[in-house]
Amino acid sequence: MPFHTRSVAVKLILSLSLVVILTSSITGIMVYRSNQKLFREEIRSQFLQNNKQALQRINQNIREVERISQSIVFHPTVVSILTNSLKTEDKVEQLQLMYDMVSQTSLDTPHIRAMFIYNLRGESYYNANFGAISMLDPSARSIINQELEGTNGALTWFRLKLASSADPSGYRYMIIAARQMKSTFQETYGTLVLVLDEGFFSEVIDDIGQNGSIVYLLDRKDRLLFSQRSQEDAAEPKPETIPLQHDAGEQSSVVQVPDQGNYLFVKNISDSGIFKLVSGLGLNALDKRNADIFKTIAISGLFSILLTSLLLTIISARLLRPLGNLVSGMRRLRSGQMHARVEVRSKDELAFLGESFNDMADHIQKLIDEVLLKQLREKEAELRAIQAQLNPHFLYNILNEIYWKLYLQNAKETAGIIRSLSKILQYSLKPIEQPSTLREELEQLRSYINIQMELFHPDLELDMQTDEHLLCMEMQRLLLQPAVENVFVHAFADKTKADKKLLRIRVSREQDHLRVDVTDNGKGIEPNMLRKLEANERDIQGNHLGIHSAERRIQLVHGAPYGLHFESRPGAGTTVSFILPIRKEESA
Repeated sequence: MPFHTRSVAVKLILSLSLVVILTSSITGIMVYRSNQKLFREEIRSQFLQNNKQALQRINQNIREVERISQSIVFHPTVVSILTNSLKTEDKVEQLQLMYDMVSQTSLDTPHIRAMFIYNLRGESYYNANFGAISMLDPSARSIINQELEGTNGALTWFRLKLASSADPSGYRYMIIAARQMKSTFQETYGTLVLVLDEGFFSEVIDDIGQNGSIVYLLDRKDRLLFSQRSQEDAAEPKPETIPLQHDAGEQSSVVQVPDQGNYLFVKNISDSGIFKLVSGLGLNALDKRNADIFKTIAISGLFSILLTSLLLTIISARLLRPLGNLVSGMRRLRSGQMHARVEVRSKDELAFLGESFNDMADHIQKLIDEVLLKQLREKEAELRAIQAQLNPHFLYNILNEIYWKLYLQNAKETAGIIRSLSKILQYSLKPIEQPSTLREELEQLRSYINIQMELFHPDLELDMQTDEHLLCMEMQRLLLQPAVENVFVHAFADKTKADKKLLRIRVSREQDHLRVDVTDNGKGIEPNMLRKLEANERDIQGNHLGIHSAERRIQLVHGAPYGLHFESRPGAGTTVSFILPIRKEESA
């Protein structure tokens, strides 16, 4: 295959491959991102729903604790004991009854590790410790009282570090559920403090905290109440930034967790607005799965590109074979093999190019033959023209010799005729396309008129009027001659020697036109003939052929509005006006 055809094939393959690459890449990326977005949205929706269900289960456990606390707070015996409204003899019996009732209640909730009941003076009426938690020290009681301010008897949840004999550090973070004890008359008469271990929440949260998930439970002040990480370090959990901690409303967001990658965090708020559950789902596995999908798409796209390139190479070689033949034919034609043609085997656009090439080659061959034939004919015509010019030049030389012989013999009038005829012949021998001037044209007319006057019209009155500055104007050669010749041939045909004969030639300038009037006092022109002359209609008898030729030459060279105008009356003479453009002769 020729070099240029290979270039076209390579360009075609590369261009189409690039289109395939771009199309496949854009399509693959769009599909990948769309699927990734839909998949993440589906995961977010499911994870948000799971988080909401977990929060509802937490609310059920919390309502159970609220029920236990209300059974204690509103129990008549408890109210009577803490308000000192019992008689002395009944006090011991009522205290025992309260102990039994409260102890039984705490047994219904195994996650309660301690319970404390205080009156308004801070005196402890009940303290039950079911684990390693010690008695509440003054600092802990102060913190609890601060948390209960303004709660108006509602159960308040928060996280508190308490003394623990079971922990090496001597402390443990516990869940506190406390409330101000109010009677049915809304009178505050004491404080109830319930201490719960983190297992109270972990049973529910562990269900959604699998597979590397992160879970945070926040209290009403957006403080950490429980998290899986706090279980790992119960004595002193490390401070950390909780995503969506202070954001209002339920929402979701993707957050970069240090050393763990991207996490999808969702946040749900309980119906009471007291608790907020923030859960994070690790996206590393999802990102890895998406990366595997993207890798699969990329490999498939690369395989498709290679397969497409191979097919394009095979197809383009087959399709561009006629183009290679066409290029080969053009090279042979350019090297001079004019018989070069291409074989057309198909009926497509390339076949049209091949047929056009063959037609072009045939046409070029025909033109070359015509040009060669024309050149031969032109050379032959040139030789004939040169031969034809030899005779007039010979005559001019002979006339010039006759002029000098007559002049030397003192036959000056005859010599003058010969001299004028020689000038006319010399002027007429110049090429017709060579421009002349008004001065040369008038001298030519003067020579012709001199011959007529010497031979036939000695009594002719000649009047030639022109401006000196108009003599250099350019004009066509032998243009005025037919009009002057018609004066002697036609206008003076009926004149006798006794009749007065007048010929006036007047040159003038009208605006940007040059006007030459040839006027005679001859017999005039018949109206029918004058009409034909004005319409430039040729006479069937060949009359006034010179006038028609002059009119035609002006129209061919200059066009409108230039040409000839005629004024004539039978028996009163004729005026032929030449309207020409003003053109000065260019200086050599």
